[in-house]
Parts: sequence; structure tokens; C-alpha cells
Amino acid sequence: MTVATTTRPITIEDLTRIKLISDPRPSPDGTRVAYVVTAMDTEEDAYRSQIWLVPAGGDGEDEPIRYTGGRNDSAPRWSPDGRRLAFVSKRGDGTEGGEKEAKPQVWVLDTAGGEARQVTKLKNGASDPVWSPDSARLACIARVGGADDREDEAAPAVAAREDGGAGEGDDQRGKARKSDVKVITRIRYKADGIHRLLVDEGHRHLFVVEVPEEWDEPVEARQITSGEFDHGTPAWSPDGRTLAFAANRTPLPDRDFNNYTDIWTVPAEGGEPRKLTEGRGPSSAPAFSPDGATIAFFGHTNPEPYRRYANTNLWAVPADGSAPPRNLTGGFDRSLTAGVGSDLRAGAAAQYPQWTPDGAAVFVPAIERGAAHIYRVGVADGAVTRVVGGERGVLNFALTADGRRLVFAATDALGPNDLFACNADGSDERRLTRVNAELLGELRLSVPEHFVYTGVGGWEIDGWLMKPVDFEEGRQYPLVLEIHGGPASQYGWAFFHEFQLLAARGYGVLFTNPRGSTGKGAAFTVSNRSRWGEEDYGDLMAGVDAALARGWVDPARLGVAGGSFGGFMTAWIVGHTDRFKAAVTMRCVSNLLSFFGTSDIGFTFVEMQFETEPWDDVGKLLHYSPISYVKNMVTPLLILHSEEDYRCPIEQGEQLFIALKKLGRETEFVRFPDEDHNLSRNGKPAHRVERLRHITRWFERHL
Repeated sequence: MTVATTTRPITIEDLTRIKLISDPRPSPDGTRVAYVVTAMDTEEDAYRSQIWLVPAGGDGEDEPIRYTGGRNDSAPRWSPDGRRLAFVSKRGDGTEGGEKEAKPQVWVLDTAGGEARQVTKLKNGASDPVWSPDSARLACIARVGGADDREDEAAPAVAAREDGGAGEGDDQRGKARKSDVKVITRIRYKADGIHRLLVDEGHRHLFVVEVPEEWDEPVEARQITSGEFDHGTPAWSPDGRTLAFAANRTPLPDRDFNNYTDIWTVPAEGGEPRKLTEGRGPSSAPAFSPDGATIAFFGHTNPEPYRRYANTNLWAVPADGSAPPRNLTGGFDRSLTAGVGSDLRAGAAAQYPQWTPDGAAVFVPAIERGAAHIYRVGVADGAVTRVVGGERGVLNFALTADGRRLVFAATDALGPNDLFACNADGSDERRLTRVNAELLGELRLSVPEHFVYTGVGGWEIDGWLMKPVDFEEGRQYPLVLEIHGGPASQYGWAFFHEFQLLAARGYGVLFTNPRGSTGKGAAFTVSNRSRWGEEDYGDLMAGVDAALARGWVDPARLGVAGGSFGGFMTAWIVGHTDRFKAAVTMRCVSNLLSFFGTSDIGFTFVEMQFETEPWDDVGKLLHYSPISYVKNMVTPLLILHSEEDYRCPIEQGEQLFIALKKLGRETEFVRFPDEDHNLSRNGKPAHRVERLRHITRWFERHL
């Protein structure tokens, strides 16, 4: 069915009006919730975020209050005594160039009133503030080293000749210029989302700062960890003497090839860190039990046959390191992560396990067949109980200090996201915000219809089918198949502007979770390993056939689109069938051989997914590369790619474009400067709008 009670279909420009909520934090007395609202600033082609407050016991009718006035405020954190709220802001910190050039720093507001005051002034900025139990100190993370901190000898000077002629670009006689040449010694020297190389970035370390009652200037922060390692997700012990954190402190070169992060503790005054976990997989988000005896955390140990795609579990380890970690959810075949695929994301904070005040249970997120929910895990017996369910995706959540209420941000198919609160057992749920009510009240939206169909080998596959807005019985419409990335991710119950836009333009939209997706257990997630384009391709085409069986889809007007793994699969599909009349491949993988050496993760990802290295089985990687089937591609193909994409580098799109042009096929190549792999989710607003214009233009031309 289609909602038909509002006034108009959604437009491309409506994307810029959508506000996103993230990082809800209840006050210590449980009466208020602080949260972040992020919106697009089209005039400056940027994002703006502020912290807002809303009563925790409301019903959605209470008027939220904007609590901070900066343009880039995030990470609200109440002090345990409730007297202060810390947050991260890029507001003017004295840096030349104003807020545009300012580094994020930690600021504090007195909740009784007054102006925000800057606490840190670390050279490379600060993030992840966490209050100590006595409300007197803040722990935070800051980057140390890198290009900004290196002394001149780290980048050798090039001397000019005495006649002024040898130093190219330096016209000052006898003056040495600093070399801009990069000397790379590590295989992991770049990362998507960082427009500078990792060799320029230094390392993230743990700092502690005393927060006085009164101060006029930023306070000196004390560095607690050291070394050429990255540290994150800090947590205080209840007595304030110890900090826990996650870090990969394995030696090089092993560190560049493994996915290990361990849970460590360190005295809050500084000292030698103690490792509590076994270094066999990723661990994160440590949380001390109320009595301080146990630390809960998320992670896995790369078990066979799932390895890096194993379920994220909840673990518990004695805080004194007296026993090995215990897996509390090993029998629960779901991954304890949050996330339903969408093109609308705010800067969601790391989700920590949430202990009940009596230490008997821990609240955790989990993904479930197109949804993301909240579960309660018993510490003694590992019993897992769903507390918050429904056709939606929970983004972040927090438990009140008394353990009686949960507050959470969630999205569903018809709403980008809002805040909700409920009792700890899931009862008495209330909606606290309606942040996009004005915009949504103007729109006619298509309601995705969930259905289960049979994939290859009789497997159950979840799919969603959206009818065009203003659908009329008896007519046939074009259909666009949308394919998610990953492949270990999922589509489902989340608002997706791109999908709604296509439905508004008169297309049906089909999206599914073929094998290789998350949300159905670890075995399902790894079931397309070494077989990309085989059974997963069959699952997708079976979904198309199931949609055609409804009768309203025109089989002569089928389109396909996808990004990342979805971009791979789009290119694979048009190389193996001519059923589609138009295709859009975005941030694709087209050649696994070159992907191995150019992607920031290619040198581990290829072996993980295809169980070989290029020099051991060139034929296998060529067999599973869409570029090998380019002569079969007759479907008009639009190729979208970001120039700063290090995950699926732009050369992947270039190869496909050049081959198709040489063969005389209809294709276009659209390059987005200064964007990375996440263009469709958090790229510059103007580029995101232009991207949608290219997609709709292509389908309108051919379908």
C-alpha cells in the first residue's frame, strides 16, 4: 500500500531538509535527555550540529530546547553529579581562520546556566569525553604525532644551491625547503575517510584533564598512554582509579595485517597498561560493572569458519585480569551491532554495553533480519531477551542511572529518526521527538512491503518492495533493483531518501538481503565467501522474479543500482544478463587484482573473501572480477565514483569506463572531487544532491 494522506512526492532537494538525531544521553536524575541534531547547511555546503534537551517523560508534544549555540557541537556527556554537561565543539578556539579551521575540543556547560567554557586545547583536537565518577576529571582521546607535530628532521630539508638554482620552487638564495616527499614503510599507510595519509595522522592516545570549579583558560591535559598505537573507547572504573580502553598494541608488521584490538586497563594517573584479553580478535567498548569487579565488552575471536565476519558477542572479564574473558552470548546467533542500511546517517557514537545497577544484566544492540533491536543479557546464565523490537532500526541507546528507563534513537521506513523512551522491560514506550514532522507532513511516501521469497537452493531471503507513489491498479511500472554494500550489511526498516525519491519519480523499488548479508546469523553472512556473483546473484534475480509475479512491474523496464559490493554486483549483473535496460554502479569493485593493491583494505580483504592471494590464483580473481565480462555488457551503465575513495579506489571505475568506451558501449563516468567512499551518506550536501540528479537522469533516459 502507499500513504496517500499528504500533499506531494518527495524531491531531491528534500534531502537537505532532513534532520538527524544521534547520541541520546539521559541526565543522572533521569528527567532530561541530551542529544545531537545534525542538519545540512546548503549555503556553506556543510553540516551543522547542536545539542538539544527534551524531557525524558514526554509524549512527543514537549518542545525540545536547543542547549548549545555552536555550529559543530556533539558528544554530550553529563557529569555524574548532574551539575555539568561536557561536549565536543569546533567553535572558535583561537585558531587563525576561525571555526572553519578550529580543531574539535572539549567544552563544559554548567547545567544551572552560563556560557560554555573550553576545557582542552590540544594541538590536534580532542574527542570522546568521559567523566570520572567524582565529576572532577574528564578522560578524552587526542591524536599525538603525525605531520603537524614532527620536527624538521622527520622530513629532510632540501638545500638550495648557493646560486639559488638547485632548490626547485625555492627562489631564496641558500634557504632550505622542507621536503613534501612521502616515504612509506608500512603496508597500512592510508585509510578511507582520511584525506591525508596515515603517516600524517599520528596516533590516538588517552588523556585526562582536571576540571576545576572555575577557570578562564583551557586546562592542561595529561597524556596517559604512549607509543605508536591507537587507543579508543575509554571508560572509568567506579572508584575513579582506573581507565579501561581498547587498542591494538601488537608489534609491527603483524599489526598491519590483523584485526586485533584488546581490552586494557591503566591507572588514571598514568602507568603501565595491563592487557585483559587474548589478542585473537577485535574487542571494543569496555564498561565496568557497578562494583568494578568485571568489565563487559563487545568482540569476537575470529572463530572458524567465520573469521572476521563472526558475530560480535558480549564478553565479560575480571577487571583485575585474574581469569580469561567469558563469552556471554556465544549461543545467540546474531551480531551485537546496530545498523540498517540507509543514506541518512549522523555521527553515531560508539555503543557501549549498558549495565543494570545491580550488575545482574547488560543491555546490548543486535541486528535481526532487516531491523536493529535492544536486548537484555543475563550475566550469570547468558539468557538473551529482546526488550525493544519492532520494524525499525535502533541507532544508539542508553540506560538511565537508576536502571529503570531506556532512551534510544531509532529510524523506520517512514521516518529518518527520532528519540524514544521506555521502561527497562520495554513497556510504556513513548516518543520524545518529532524532529522532521514539518517535512514529513508535506510528503506522500511509499511504504515498503516486506516479503520472504525463495533464493537459490531453497534459502529464505528477505525482500522489500516499494510501489511508486500514486500507484494505480492495472498499470505497469518500471522497477529499480537496489543492492547494498558490504557484502556484510543489511537493508530493512530504515528511511532511505534515495529509494523514496525513485518511488516518487514513478519507479517501483526492490531491495533485498541476499546471502552474504548480516542479520540472519554468521553462517548466512559467510555463505558467499569465494563465490561473489554466484548464488548471491541468483538470490537477487529470484527477488526480481518475485516482484514481476505481482503483475504491476514492467519486465521491459528493469533498472539496477548499487554501491561498493552493490556496485560490484551491478557490474556483474550487466555482464551476465541483458534483462536490465539501465544500470548505475557506484564506488564499485571491478577488478579484484588491482583492488588488492590499491584499496586501503585490499591486501587483507581479498584473502578474507576469496581465500587466495593474487600470486597464488590469478585465474580465480579474474573469474570473479566484473571487468572480465565487459564484452558482454550491453546495458547502458552510469559509473559514479569519488576521487578520494580509498576503500574502492576510483581506478576501479576508470577501468570499467575505459573498457566500455573502447567497446563502443553507452556509458558515462561521473567523478566527485574531495569525496570518499561515503559520498551517498555524508558527502558534501551539494555533491549528494548532484549525485541523485545523475541517478534519476539516467533512469529517466533509459526506463
